[in-house]
Amino acid sequence: MTGFGRAQATQNGYAVQVDLRSLNHRFLEVRVRGLADLPLLVQRCEERLRDRFARGALELYVKWEHQGEARPKHLELAAARRYLADLTRLGEELGLTDPPRLDHLLQLGAFQERPPDEEQLWPALAAALDQAIHAVHAARAGEGEHLRTALAREASLLHRLTEDAQRLAAESLRAAEDRLRQRLAQLKVEADPTRVATELVLWAERTDVREELDRLQTHLHRLRELLDLDRPVGRELEFLAQEIGREATTLAAKAHSADLSQVALEMHLAVERIREQARNVE
Repeated sequence: MTGFGRAQATQNGYAVQVDLRSLNHRFLEVRVRGLADLPLLVQRCEERLRDRFARGALELYVKWEHQGEARPKHLELAAARRYLADLTRLGEELGLTDPPRLDHLLQLGAFQERPPDEEQLWPALAAALDQAIHAVHAARAGEGEHLRTALAREASLLHRLTEDAQRLAAESLRAAEDRLRQRLAQLKVEADPTRVATELVLWAERTDVREELDRLQTHLHRLRELLDLDRPVGRELEFLAQEIGREATTLAAKAHSADLSQVALEMHLAVERIREQARNVE
């Protein structure tokens, strides 16, 4: 499910802005950007996101600054001494008369950004992250209602198709008996009633779809239950769609009438729509 949240927070002298994007994904994938060299904060952000989401590709972008100072710098004295020694030695080797200056050391990076205190930065980051998570959940909830309506429509269609299949399966046996008796009459053959009954029983066994229809009813009942649950159900929906599709395939293989084959085809189409939508459900 998709969603976007942006939030800002200020605490302990740090101002933080976070952008959180959620994209569709079968599993949970978390990426945190903007916290280079701050592994503790990256870990905390990932843990909080994994605790609050079950599926989706989550991308978190973090910007922070000291209030009143974008990125404070400090003199790396040990590095400056190494730079000075290296420049002095290089000047001697090249026969240069000008000694190294302070601006040379600055260009080489003697002054470096001071890393933030992670414990001091975390409260502002956590506050902004929680706000962004709330915004993403709100966006996903709105999308979820639309998905639930679409999935409920497909569930109702599958229920009607299952009822049609039950009716057509019963009619198919009667039609087979009628065709057999008409064929015997055309051939003017006096068939043994017991043999005719035996052939009809064998045909009924080969084309019996009652087990498939019973399992379909069970799967559809579970599908309706999932649509009313207030928890992540996307993976179970995908599995359920796979099982419904399996029964529809068997139904199509056993179908001995054009109408029943058409019903099985329409079931497959409904299952594919459910499977496609289930990928967007947490």
